[in-house]
Amino acid sequence: MKYPIHDTILRIVANLLTTRIFPVVFLFRKNRSKTMKSKIIIAELLCTIIAPPALAVTKCVALNGSNTTCTSSGSATGHTDWAATCTTNGVSTPISGIGICSSTSGTSIGQTATELDTSSTTDENLNCWCKMTSPAVSRWVFSDSIPLAGLCAEDCASSCASDVQLWADFRSALFGSLSD
Repeated sequence: MKYPIHDTILRIVANLLTTRIFPVVFLFRKNRSKTMKSKIIIAELLCTIIAPPALAVTKCVALNGSNTTCTSSGSATGHTDWAATCTTNGVSTPISGIGICSSTSGTSIGQTATELDTSSTTDENLNCWCKMTSPAVSRWVFSDSIPLAGLCAEDCASSCASDVQLWADFRSALFGSLSD
């Protein structure tokens, strides 16, 4: 016994998944029952709900510390945000991030941390840490110890933008600890 409705549903699901057309327009023959039509409509709704997550977009970005060069875009002095454009194998990718002053000490440029401490005493937050926030999120990467709290707060993001241009170890730490 043939089950033409099963074949039709399979074709519709395949069409949904391959052509990404929502909603699918059903053409019913006159001799189909209302019950059959309602079952097909329910199947259509289920496919519409289930299929979109499978069609999510992923963007691949080639960034690495040694083969990538970066140039800063604009001044980050006095801001917490920094930005740069990094080029790997001729492909340019804009990146952006934040820089904050923390009481967590760093030993060398490029050291990473998953979380930082911030002292309630501003004079203890003398260590500049950077995090890339776009196109992906990195861990905190140590930039510099700045001897004056006010100067750290003013120049930290600028230091991040400068370090991403100058130091391969910094870029490697930034690009090597990514999450989404």
